[in-house]
Amino acid sequence: MTDDSPQRVRFIYRFGRIFAKGVLRLICRMKIIHADRVPATGPVLIVANHVSYLDPPLVGCDITQREVTYLARAGLFKVPVFGRIIRAVNSVPIREGQGDVRAIRDILERIKRGEAVLIFPEGSRSYDGAMTPFRSGASLIIRRAKCPVIPVGIEGAFDAWPRTRAFPRLGKRVMVLFGDPIPPEELIGAEGTKKLQREVDRLRLACRAELRRSSGGRYPAPGPADEPFSDSSSVSSPAPSSD
Repeated sequence: MTDDSPQRVRFIYRFGRIFAKGVLRLICRMKIIHADRVPATGPVLIVANHVSYLDPPLVGCDITQREVTYLARAGLFKVPVFGRIIRAVNSVPIREGQGDVRAIRDILERIKRGEAVLIFPEGSRSYDGAMTPFRSGASLIIRRAKCPVIPVGIEGAFDAWPRTRAFPRLGKRVMVLFGDPIPPEELIGAEGTKKLQREVDRLRLACRAELRRSSGGRYPAPGPADEPFSDSSSVSSPAPSSD
């Protein structure tokens, strides 16, 4: 049974969110639109494309109406100080080498308790900024969660901090766009997964077009990310991302 009463946002979480937003403002010129589309109560999955280490705080920093649960590699929790910080802001450890079952069980249990959980169904950061197929473990979570899903498109973060760089490029434009909630009955089976993939990519491409417009066509640079996600791509395996 889920609790639909308003959730109190803890001071430590609120502080962490504000701190993360401040750091992001030092790194990039960000624009976040419609974070208020995340419902203030009840279970919800937030589903975004994944291109950069910046993605989790970019998605979560403007959601002020409730706390968000994140996924992180288990090894990060052993890092002094940092491990305590990510645990305090609702990060869930994903244990490498133990398969998907435990991660999926943890996520579904949190959804059942009425939490908002952020997942990146592609499973790892894109190498070129373009979307890749959702992994089968993420598709399973979406089907079994039986809750509204908020699609989110992220653009510009790949150019700001791609996975091939140790440190971010400063001052890049980044945009995040939240879509309307999709009811669970519209996401059943393979066609439902494809619908969600198309919607996340539509939001990403809308951000890309706006960044191009606002920069006079200079940014982002042309590349594979200009192409829309193809439905012919198969769902890969296995799990949602902690990368």
